[in-house]
Parts: sequence; structure tokens; C-alpha cells
Amino acid sequence: MSGASSTAQVEVLKENSKKCSEKRKENCSIEQTEEYVDLVEELSLTVGTKLEEDGEIEEDGGEELETKLEEDGEIEEDGGEELETKLEEDGEMEEDEGEELENLLLHGYKSDLKWSMKDYRPPKYTYVRYRVPSAIREEVLQSNRVRRVISMLGKETGRSKDQLDAEATAILEEMGHEFSMTILRFIGGLIRKIFKQIITDVTVHTDGIKELRKLSSQKPLLLIPTHRSYLDFILVTWLLYSYDIKTPVIAAGQDFMFMKGVGALLRRCGAYFIRRSFGKDKLYWALFTEYTQTHIINGDAPVEFFIEGTRSRTGKSLQPKFGMLTIALEPFFDARVSDVAICPITLSYEKTVEENLHVREMMGIPKPKESTTGLIKARAILDNNYGHIHVKAGQIISVYETAVGKVDRKVRALVPRAVIPSVHPHERTFVNELAYRVLLEQQANAVVFPCSVMAAVLLKHIKSKVWSLQLYKAEKELIWTCDLLIKLGCNLLWNKNQTNMDHVIRMLSPVVYCEGDHIIVHKNPPTALHLSNSVFKQCNSLISLGRRRNEFMHNVIHVAMLAKILFHPKSKERTLEQYKRLRDILQYEFVFMPDSAAVDFEKTTKQLKDLNLITFNENVFKFADKDVKDFLVSLIDPFLITYMDSWQFCISYMPRTLQHSQSLKSLCMRIQTYISVLYCEPYLYGESINLNVIENSILVLAKLSLVSLDKGKSQVYCVDPFMFSNTIREFALTIHPLPAKL
Repeated sequence: MSGASSTAQVEVLKENSKKCSEKRKENCSIEQTEEYVDLVEELSLTVGTKLEEDGEIEEDGGEELETKLEEDGEIEEDGGEELETKLEEDGEMEEDEGEELENLLLHGYKSDLKWSMKDYRPPKYTYVRYRVPSAIREEVLQSNRVRRVISMLGKETGRSKDQLDAEATAILEEMGHEFSMTILRFIGGLIRKIFKQIITDVTVHTDGIKELRKLSSQKPLLLIPTHRSYLDFILVTWLLYSYDIKTPVIAAGQDFMFMKGVGALLRRCGAYFIRRSFGKDKLYWALFTEYTQTHIINGDAPVEFFIEGTRSRTGKSLQPKFGMLTIALEPFFDARVSDVAICPITLSYEKTVEENLHVREMMGIPKPKESTTGLIKARAILDNNYGHIHVKAGQIISVYETAVGKVDRKVRALVPRAVIPSVHPHERTFVNELAYRVLLEQQANAVVFPCSVMAAVLLKHIKSKVWSLQLYKAEKELIWTCDLLIKLGCNLLWNKNQTNMDHVIRMLSPVVYCEGDHIIVHKNPPTALHLSNSVFKQCNSLISLGRRRNEFMHNVIHVAMLAKILFHPKSKERTLEQYKRLRDILQYEFVFMPDSAAVDFEKTTKQLKDLNLITFNENVFKFADKDVKDFLVSLIDPFLITYMDSWQFCISYMPRTLQHSQSLKSLCMRIQTYISVLYCEPYLYGESINLNVIENSILVLAKLSLVSLDKGKSQVYCVDPFMFSNTIREFALTIHPLPAKL
């Protein structure tokens, strides 16, 4: 490449950067804008030189590269058409749905540099008042809530106002974001380049995104994505930037803050860091609440957080956490905003980059502390391909419309402004219902990939001591199972006429591999080499496959429970009774809308009758298809058997007094050891030593008041052995007949 061409290209980049800075001047002070110009010019020179060294800016038959950036980087209008054609060929797009799909990797400019430096013009919230990050922190510090708490703490503790002000300022400096458009552009371009290397495509349903963009100028936005990977918040920010929507501020755990360099970059991309727990720290509560709410009231940016609180390691949705949603909706309850729009976002991964890490954690191996060094060591992920990602913004929920007849905002109007408001019971009920609605909307929009279905097929055969399948038989069963799941309502990205078994096996590696004409589940996968226990090595593969199967369990859990209950024909009344009991037992394992058991039962039985899978004659239900019943039972049995094993241990060995109590973690480890010794290799389920499942089985006992468990989970003991024994007996009858091993 000639030096003149390189210089011309860099000059064009600098010119474009200056144009961007001029637009920025409308909302920035002169001093800030000059700093921004300097940073962008330096960034343009650095990135331009790097691209030249990497050969990304190439000569084109001796033609001059002195054309303008806009002419040289026309948006690829046919990118969406290419993706549509590809999806139709692969059978991965339902034409009758009428939804517009686009590959985010092809959206906009081909060049990552040009994409990152594009003319970004998001709609502004109608009532926004531009504030720099330092001004936001100062307004929080001077807010009525924070001043009242500082005054109250001064009287309670005897500390001076200056001391408390200094502490509050330090907390805000630690918490607050330092958003920088320059850094966001740089990181965005880098992430886009990395994703092109490790991801096949990122498919976006653009209908929901267009609606989100439209509403972003009218209402404060809450963005609530699913949380399966560290990539979740990166994807959401990338998505909004790509479609010219204001990028969000993100409530992130403090773990990331301590990653040298990375924490600072995340802070400049809009992350504000909160402690994992702050208990009764009144000052921290006030600052965190006010900092979150000021972004909602002023409309500086959408607020993004995860309703599940933390990443799901199991592939299933976690139970919703209500605290953050309550804080975010308080301005609506106080009538400081007229409405809030909530957008559930579903991110479906064919394979997550942290899958092996999640499997280790579920077996009880501690999660390594987040660090920059660990991130650098994990660069091996760049050598792998993680398949497809599917992104869908769900139906946007208007809090105002949803609250009609449920929330009386006049109640708060009667509270003096000098009093810190508390959450009223009807508001708490409303928030809880809304949280479940968001989670169920996320689940409804989740996409299931064929590799998840293949995992369920393999696990069914492993239960019968078969660890390998002939390829033709595996493909045949995969097709049958996919057809069934589609009938049951799964959003399956699959075409039975073009099943790519090589890709399916690759997405299940390294626990699954192909040898000759057989697909084999690895009993000692490379990811388990660090384990000395042979049972744990085997379960490394089983837990990994179980995690994949869990990705569609929300679609079939209701029919699976009925399949288990209807092993023998039962009356409608008896079936409903056992359905409710089983649902109560699995309430921590799967997400159920509270107080909707009867409605869900009627809906599920109607679905099965319409599919001719059950019959209903003379008030008796009977499952009509044995193959379907056996498959559905194989999906739910691992959880039920693990619960039974866990409870049998507890009735025999759990402490029965407070003096002899132990921590929940310690108890779960004992149960895990007990189960791993109790059963020999062929009969063990992956869930049997999955600490998440074991812990859920104990939480249910606490919910049923059969064991005592303190809030800190440090003291657990049995309080009613007699009632506990009766519960186990009833549970055994509910899942009768039990597998032979019990």
C-alpha cells in the first residue's frame, strides 16, 4: 500500500472525526468538545495505522483511495437480503411469521472502523436535560433523599455532616459511570471484529427494535435482557448503537470494577457498579436508589439490568429478583414520571463461551475471580466458533397501562415529601407480577437450536446405559423430537430436510464427538481432566448436556409434569391435585406465574387434547402416545429423582436442632457426596451432583416449613421430621411408579 494512499485515508478519517465533534458541540461545553476532538483524532490515527499494518486497507488495482469516507463505505443495503436468502436456504426462517430478520454482523458498513465512526443520531427523550457524569453525581448527592439520610445518620451515629458527605462522594465515585462516546465507538468496533471471528451470525428481529427506537423519545426505558453470558450487556449496547438508539447505562456487579483496565473501559461504556449486597447500609441504599432513578426521571439514557440478578449457569431462567425493578418503578409510583416502558430482550445462544466454566460451578468448583489476567488467558476462545445468536426485543410493556386498577398513585400523594417513601403492599404485588410477566415474555421469545434437542436425545439413551448412537439413528430421533417440540410450541430454528449433523455435533463438543458412523458421549471429556473422581468426570458430560436440554424445558415443563402424573389414567380432580403439588415442589427449578396453576392446567390439557396426545373420557385422563410420554418423562425425571435422593438424605442425616445446624452450602456438599457414592455409574443423572438442583430441593423444604433456613443461609436444620416423612411419601406417590433404582 502506498504511503500517499495511507495518508489520504487517515486524513479522511480525521475529517470525519471533526464532523462528529461539531455535532457533539451542540450538547457539550467547549472544553469537553476540544478534549473529545483530540481523543477522536488520536484514535483515528491509531486505528488507521493498525488496519494498514493488518492489511485491512488494501490497494484496489492501483485506484486512488482519496474518495470520501461516505462514498467509500456505502451501507451494504443487500446485507439483509443476503441473510434472508441464507436463512431460507438453511430452513432457519419461518416465512409465514412475516417478521423481518437481519444479521447484526452485516448491518451497516462492512468495515468495522467505518461502522464505529458512523453518524450516530439516536432520538432524544423529549424531556431530557443534558448532564455530564460528574453533574449527575452532584445532583444525586444534593437530592432530598440523600440529604435526609445523611441528616438522620448524623443524629444516629454522631458523625459530622462533612464526614458523611465525604463517604457519600466516595461511594458515588466508586459507583458512577463515566460515559464516553469515543471509548464506546472504539470498543464497539473491536467487539464487532471479534464477533465476526467467533460467531456465525447474530440474527435480530428488527420489528421490536423499530418499536423500541420509536418509544425511546417518548418514555423512559427499562431494558431487561436474559442473562446467560458475560456477552449479554455487550450485545445489547452493540444492538442499540447499530440501530441508532441511545445506548444504556447498565447496572453491573462490582466484580468487573476490579478488573484492571477492563473496569475503566466498561465504566466509560455506561456501566455503573453496585455491590453484590449492601444489607442495611442506609447511605448506600439511598445513593444507589437515587442514582438509578435520576437516569429514569431525566431520561439521560435507558437503564439496563437483569431481572434474574445473576447469570443462569443451568440454561434455565432463574427466579426473578424484585429489588431493582421496585427501585426503577418508584418514580412512576411517586408520579414523577407519567409512564415507564419496559422492554424484555431475549438473547438465545447456540453455545455460550463460558459453558465449561458453568459446568464446573454446578459441580461445586469455585468460580475464578474476574480479572484482566484471566481474560487474557481466555483468549483461546478466539479459536472456536460458537454458532448462532438470536436476539428478539419482546412486546414493550407500558407500566401506566398495566397498573390501571392495580396501583393507586394517590396513596403516595398523601405522604409528606420530608418522609422517605416505603413500598406499599399493592405496589409490591404489582412489581412481583410484572417481574414474572417479563420473565415469561423472555421465555416465550427464546429460540431453541437443534444441538439442545440432540442433547435431550442423548441423555435419554444414556439413562438406558447407551453412550453412543449410530448417526442415522441419532438423526432420525432428532427429527422426531424436533417435530414434537414444534407441536408443543418451541421456537425451533430447524429444517428437517436440511439437518446438519456435523454442525450439531460441533456445537456439543468436546463432550460429544463423532467416530466412524457413531455419535459418542465422552465419559472423560478434556474439560474434566482436572477431576480425580471418576463419577464427577462422567457427570461433567451429563451436566453439560443437561444444561443444553434445559434451554427448552420452559416450553415443555407443564406437559412433562402431566406425562409423569398420567403414567396411569387418573381422574381430572386427582390429576389437578398432583399437578399443583408437583408444581409447588418444582417452584425453584422452573418459573411459574404465581396463583395460575388452575389456568395453566386447563391450557396444557387442552393443548394435549388438541394434539391427540391425551384422551379424556368419563372424567378420566389417559396419555395416548407412549413414545411421547416416555420422552417427556425422561426430561423431568432427573430433577424428581435428585429431589427424592436429597430428601432421603435429609430425613436421615440433617441436624434437628439449631445448636447442630449447618450452612446450606455445607449440607448440599454432603448430599452431593452421598449421591455420588450411593449410585454406580450407569444410574447417575447429571442433576444428581448438580449443586444448583440440590440447593433448590432444600429451598423447597424451607418454603414448605419443613426445615428452618435463616436469611443468610448459614443455619439449616429439620424442624418437623414427622411432617417431612409424610411429604416424602406423598411426593413418591405423585411421581409413581418410581424408577427401578429407588
